[in-house]
Amino acid sequence: MVQNIQQQINGYCQDIGQLQADVSVINTELARQTHFRGYFTTNDEILELSNPAIGDYAYSADDLLVWDYDGSQWVETDKIVPDQMTPASDANPLSDGTVNAGTSAEYSRGDHIHPLNISTSVPISDTADGSVGTSVNYARSDHSHPINMSSITPLQDSTGSVGTANSYARSDHQHPINGETNASNIPIVDGVGVNGTSTFYARHDHVHPQQLTYDGNVTATKFIKTGGTASEVLCANGDTTTIDSHLSRTYSSGTGGYIRLCVFPAGTSSGSPYIQFQVSCNTNAMQTIDLVPNYSVNGISALYGAFTAPSY
Repeated sequence: MVQNIQQQINGYCQDIGQLQADVSVINTELARQTHFRGYFTTNDEILELSNPAIGDYAYSADDLLVWDYDGSQWVETDKIVPDQMTPASDANPLSDGTVNAGTSAEYSRGDHIHPLNISTSVPISDTADGSVGTSVNYARSDHSHPINMSSITPLQDSTGSVGTANSYARSDHQHPINGETNASNIPIVDGVGVNGTSTFYARHDHVHPQQLTYDGNVTATKFIKTGGTASEVLCANGDTTTIDSHLSRTYSSGTGGYIRLCVFPAGTSSGSPYIQFQVSCNTNAMQTIDLVPNYSVNGISALYGAFTAPSY
């Protein structure tokens, strides 16, 4: 009997304790409700609430966040309205682009994947000035730019130029030969020195034309040397000299002992020229030898002469 009474007392005590807990919850909620000013009101409605006091709060229906009044103004907090957890988004994540705070109130899933923000266009060639660019896409790691090579034949060397082309020269390019290719433009005859204006190189096997052109018999108008005299001969290099200075008149036994006097005309000619030798002796005496040969096409047929003894 006593045991049953004791069990009943214990049960009553538990009930009393539960009631006390319920009373505490009610008091807490009443205290909270004292400052609760709005439930799922818009942000504009929260800002228009009258006579707010420090500690007042409201639930926003716009962003599902708690707003607190700090004594001077309503402040949006980062606390989520109870029992209003924002759902996960079912939309595909966006690609990176222009910075934007966003307006979505949904969470991203932990296994979400952003779409590739990769360009699908062929990369452009390099340019002379370059460009910062406006594309918001990234370049793929295995991208390659088109070759920025020239497709025209390289120029010949000339006066020199920095150039304006935006293309690179190929490693196996060849410049056209910078030699004269017109067969009618032959090397010029040597003459008065001049630097020249041609932009061509001379070929290694080139040949200059003869400096003198024999277009007729030698006459008084041919091969004239300025300042020359009637007793001089014009040499091939342009110098003048006398015959006596180049044809020896001195007898020399070392060369055979002969003095070449003249060459008689060949062919059918004939005649009897008069020939005189003047011999200077070592005693300063002068001797003369006079010869008159008769010759024909067959040679000398007769020879007449006179000898003058030296006088001392």
